[in-house]
Amino acid sequence: MKRLLHLIIYTASLLTVSAQITTQIPLEKIYLQTDKPYYAAGDTVWLRAHLVDATTNRPVSRSRFLYVELHHQEADTLCQRLMLKADEDGVFANALLLPKTMKSGVYTLAAYTQWMRNFGPEHFCYQPLTVAGGQRVRGHRIPLHLLSRHDAKVSICGEAATDNRPMTLDIDIQDHDGLPLSGIFALSVTDYDVVKPDSLFGDIRQSLIRQQFANRTDTSYTITYPFQQQQLITGRIKGSLGQRIKNPRLLVVNNRTGHRKAFELGDSTRFALAVDNPNGTTFTLEGTRRNGRTSLVELQIDSLTFPKLKLPHYQLTTGANGHAAFTTQSQLQQMYNRANYIELPEVEKVGKKPEIQKSNFLNMEAPRGLKPGDPWIDRAVRMGMLLHRFGIYTFIDAAGREHINSYASPQYVGKIYVDNMEYSIADGEDGDVLNITPQNVRSIEYFPANNAINGMFGVRPLKNGTIPGVLFIFLKDGSEIVHSKGNRPLSMATVRQLGYEQPVEFYSPQYPNPSHKTRPDQRTTLYWNPKVKTDANGHTTVRFYASDISHRYLVTIEGVSDDGTIVHHQRVIE
Repeated sequence: MKRLLHLIIYTASLLTVSAQITTQIPLEKIYLQTDKPYYAAGDTVWLRAHLVDATTNRPVSRSRFLYVELHHQEADTLCQRLMLKADEDGVFANALLLPKTMKSGVYTLAAYTQWMRNFGPEHFCYQPLTVAGGQRVRGHRIPLHLLSRHDAKVSICGEAATDNRPMTLDIDIQDHDGLPLSGIFALSVTDYDVVKPDSLFGDIRQSLIRQQFANRTDTSYTITYPFQQQQLITGRIKGSLGQRIKNPRLLVVNNRTGHRKAFELGDSTRFALAVDNPNGTTFTLEGTRRNGRTSLVELQIDSLTFPKLKLPHYQLTTGANGHAAFTTQSQLQQMYNRANYIELPEVEKVGKKPEIQKSNFLNMEAPRGLKPGDPWIDRAVRMGMLLHRFGIYTFIDAAGREHINSYASPQYVGKIYVDNMEYSIADGEDGDVLNITPQNVRSIEYFPANNAINGMFGVRPLKNGTIPGVLFIFLKDGSEIVHSKGNRPLSMATVRQLGYEQPVEFYSPQYPNPSHKTRPDQRTTLYWNPKVKTDANGHTTVRFYASDISHRYLVTIEGVSDDGTIVHHQRVIE
């Protein structure tokens, strides 16, 4: 976990910088590449966001953070929001887990940077995401004679393998004149028998060219959002009776690491705290006078804002149902991924359509819990009161810190996860969990002690044979400010803002000895790599293992070379 970086002290006018722009200014474009054109409920969407200059199409790194949102087109609701952070190579890549309760239909993936917000949501990247249900998406098409000007020459050589045998693909990329292209591209390999290329889906060429035409305008803009190079928590320290506090101080504590630091604000009362932490990190801030006193001091934290998107409406074509085999195979693979039990289909519920909910990382139904909107969440004064509902009690140690139950408790908790991020009980981080404001809890899932499936979450039986319980706490989404008014002074606030997603790596099983395999392999995506680098000769080699049933493979490579050449190529290996 990285520490706090620094504090930026500024006057209020620097937070929003306004300027009328009539000359050429740098513009950004984004293309979202996914491993497949369509998915089943419960699937993982592996994605890479290609961020390029709108004029040259060359990869840019002016913005280090990028936002991806998943919207339900028919309901016009936000399902998920991710913040992606560029890695050391400037690549934005991660994964999006689709809930098992997700209904089939058309969803919209949207991507943007803070800088792109200056020019309106019509310039964002929008792409359809289909959850398999028998219909196809009709996207926006670009004439082929326009695409040909951007063609690169791609050669993919390899032979299809079966029955978990290894496969090797040699890839060479050249420009239109035959010169090698170097760059970092994204590559997917899918089972061609169930994942077909969709001519209506569009590709990187159509997306970037369409955005380039849209950005050609002489309109004047007001620049409000700078290039986002870091995450910021902004706010002000003022007197609770309206008076100005002279030379205030700000104390900042990272609740997860325990790292703390005090800052002098000098003549300013406003601040911007630069942080670099993944999603789920909580900070406690306290404003004081110069002498450290908090009497009549109020700390105000600015809420993050997100744009109102102008979602395109993607038309559906009925056509033949080509998704049935894909859906069946995808669901079978999900079932085989569960260890030690068979997951049966959920019983259909009649009545109000359930909202998409957060759940534990194994998507297992908890025996006990509190659902979103439960009145107990709003009535609780402190976190311990919510845990008492499950027979989980707390105690105070010799230093006066509150902790979740002792080993002697019959409801001993072995693992605690907040938004699926583990908080170590051994390191005393359960105290941080107890500092969560109940009104900012969205839902709770609890797997009581002596439940055999608890071992799947990483707990081990105690010496007396007891299997510890597992507690999952899910907080509300987005930029919510956790500010407990009931039991904290106005000078203090706990802040949990949207942070970047932790890097995740695509798991590609290895079969050096297929006879030792323990479960069936029916993957629909056999290989995904968002960072395939070509050398000075434009060459690269990738290796992976075949599944149990695949015989034909759809290989897709997309991206932008270092010099701005757009690359899109698909080939069937059989």
